[in-house]
Amino acid sequence: MSTVFLSLVLSSCTGDESTEPPDLPVPVTPPTEPVEPVADDFDAAAKYQTLCAPCHGTEGKGDGPAGAALNPEPASFADPAFWAERDDAQVRKAIKEGGASVGKSPIMAPFGNNFESDGQIDQLVSHLKTFRSE
Repeated sequence: MSTVFLSLVLSSCTGDESTEPPDLPVPVTPPTEPVEPVADDFDAAAKYQTLCAPCHGTEGKGDGPAGAALNPEPASFADPAFWAERDDAQVRKAIKEGGASVGKSPIMAPFGNNFESDGQIDQLVSHLKTFRSE
């Protein structure tokens, strides 16, 4: 047994002295909540032309070719009375959930699935206001 002890002592004195610090644990950053991506390339005017213009018209006057046969007629975003009777939240809800969700025409389908975020719907609502004549 003394031979084993002597072997261990001699092997530890081989002159292999490392000057590097020992490996320290890497700090772990806690995960963050996912952030909704912002689509920089969203074009509210183009989305309007695709989804809304067929009924509401290219200038938002309610005179689109598909809207000609609808009863009631599509709303005119150029009419100040349209904006006097509703707020942004109602317009946003109508776009997202359909006309019936705000007590308007059930003919207007819900378009919420055509948007990646509520922020995009807000951008569309802002675009609709550009048609307003005062």
